[in-house]
Amino acid sequence: MIRQISVGNLCGKLGEMFVKLQYSPDSLRRYNKVFNEFTEYAGEKEYSQQLGAEFLAWKFDQIGGFVTAGTYSKDEMYYFRAIRSLAEYYNFGVIFRRHDFHGEIVWPEPFRECTEKFFLSKVEYGVSYGYVRHSRMVIKDLILFLDALEVHTPQQVRYIHVEQFIGSLVGWSTSTVRDRISMVRNYFRFLFLDGYIQEPIAEKIPSGLTPRGRKKLPTVWSEEDIRRLLESMDLTNPNGKRNYAMLLLAARLGLRIGDIRDLQLSDIDWQACTLTIVQNKTKEPLTLPIPADVGWAIIDYLKNGRPVTESGNIFVRHVPPYDGFAITSNLHNIMTKAISNAGIPCEGKPGGFHTLRHSLATHLLQGGVESTTISDILGHTSPETVKHYLQADTFSLRRCALEVEVKPYVEG
Repeated sequence: MIRQISVGNLCGKLGEMFVKLQYSPDSLRRYNKVFNEFTEYAGEKEYSQQLGAEFLAWKFDQIGGFVTAGTYSKDEMYYFRAIRSLAEYYNFGVIFRRHDFHGEIVWPEPFRECTEKFFLSKVEYGVSYGYVRHSRMVIKDLILFLDALEVHTPQQVRYIHVEQFIGSLVGWSTSTVRDRISMVRNYFRFLFLDGYIQEPIAEKIPSGLTPRGRKKLPTVWSEEDIRRLLESMDLTNPNGKRNYAMLLLAARLGLRIGDIRDLQLSDIDWQACTLTIVQNKTKEPLTLPIPADVGWAIIDYLKNGRPVTESGNIFVRHVPPYDGFAITSNLHNIMTKAISNAGIPCEGKPGGFHTLRHSLATHLLQGGVESTTISDILGHTSPETVKHYLQADTFSLRRCALEVEVKPYVEG
C-alpha cells in the first residue's frame, strides 16, 4: 500500500507501470490525458480516493453529465478507468487487468466520507482485493435502495430500512443472502463505532436470518470422468500443457483455484518433491507431496510451454506481457472447455475447478481415509468441514442403510 503521495507523483508511477505492462499507445495517450487533468485539478494535494471521486464529479459536471454512447463515450470511459486504476494501485500496489469494467463508484456526498473510510479500513486490515471489490458492489446496492426509500444520509438510516433491504433479497441463494447480510452488518458496525450513526443497527441484525449450512450437494466427478477429462487435454501446445498441469493440481491435490493461479516457482522444493504454500482463503500454511504425474506435468509446462517472462508465477497468461492471471479470475473457461472436449454430460451441474476438489474429498472418503487426514490434505481449518462431502458419498450412505425385516403374512 502507498501512503502520503501527491496526485502528480502517483499518476507518474502508474503511468510508468502502464508502459512496463506494454499498454497500447492509444491507451497510454488516453490515460495520460486523464492523469494530467487530475494533477492540474489537485495541485499539490496528496492523493485520496475521495479526491478522485470529487474530480470525477467535477469533470462530468463540467461536460454536462456522463455520455454512455456516442462520439465521446470511449474518452469518458477512460476517466473512470484511470481513477479506479489509481485507487487500486494506491491501495494494493498492483494493477488488476480485467474486462469486467463497471465504472468507478461515485458515492453520494453524505455517504462518501464514511463509506470510503470503511473500505480503507478493510484494505489496511489486509482483506483481499476480491473481497473489497465485491463489498463495494453490495454497499452500492444498499445505498441505491436507501435512496429509493428517501433515505439520503447515514443519520437517517434505521433498522427498519435495513430489514427492508434484506427482504428485497428474496429469491437469492442462501449463501448469497448470508454473504450480503454479513457485509451490511460490517458496514453499519463501522459507521456506529466511528460515530457516523447513533443507532447500533449492526447488533440488531439477527445472525440466523437465513438457514445455515449448504443446501446443494457438491458436484462430484467419477474417477472415469476425471480420467477422460485429463486425457482430453491437447499436450502438443503450450495452452494445453499449462491447463493440464493446473487440472492435475486440482484433481490430485485438491488445491483451490486461487492457490493454483498464484502458485510461485519458489513454492516447489524439487529435491523433497513437496509443494508449500500459504492458502489464500485461510492464510494457513500447507505442505503437500507432489505426485509423479503432477510433477512431470509442471516440468513439461515450464520447459516446453511457459513463455519467457519475469513473473514468479508458475502459470502465466500466454499473451503479452506474460504475467500471472488476474486475482479475480476463476479460470472457469479452462474447466468448461475440458468438460466439453471430454464429452462429459454436465446436466446443469456446476463445472468449475472446485468440483475436482469436491471429487477428491469424496473419493478419499469412499476409500476409507480418515476425515482428519482428508482435512489435512485439503488444508481445512477444521475437520468438521469434511462433513459437507459426506452428503455426496452415496456409496457409503448405501452401506449404512438398515435392512427391513420382512415377515410372512399371518393368516387369520
